[in-house]
Amino acid sequence: MAKELPTTNQSSTQNSEPAVKASAPSFFSKKNLMIGVPIFFVQLAIVYFLIAKFFAPAGHTENSTPKAGEESQKTESATQNIFLIKDVIINPAGTNGTRFLLTTVGIEVSTPEAQQELEKKEVQVRDLLNSILTSKGLDELVSIQQRELLRVEISKRVGDLLKAGRLRNVYFSKFIIQ
Repeated sequence: MAKELPTTNQSSTQNSEPAVKASAPSFFSKKNLMIGVPIFFVQLAIVYFLIAKFFAPAGHTENSTPKAGEESQKTESATQNIFLIKDVIINPAGTNGTRFLLTTVGIEVSTPEAQQELEKKEVQVRDLLNSILTSKGLDELVSIQQRELLRVEISKRVGDLLKAGRLRNVYFSKFIIQ
């Protein structure tokens, strides 16, 4: 009988421990996760929108009066006159048709009248661009320094076509060599 008592005491202590574990609530229980996670994301979204609404615009002060130079820059940038020639495709010199250049050229002019003049002379400008670009070899088109010289050459030759206004700048918005 003495041997039986310790075994019953061990079983009674083993049975009481799981009862204590089962009755203690766990922080990561299924119920807490199903309710807590969505509430967390809702709070996160609210904080994001509050910060974006009230704190982000604090860096942009529009109450300051602009200086004369700043005002002229704003009006100048608002009235840019850029004539766009899309998708000029040429074969560079020396490639025998195995390589090609696809480019879009933007030509900035000083007046809207000059932009209208370029629109009327679009065929002449395209032909001029074709002749300039096809005369360049692949090494000249790939080099960044040579591309700047290409801009200068295009601006000189297209500027000669203009009667009204003057050419300000030449942009390459797309320049793909394949």
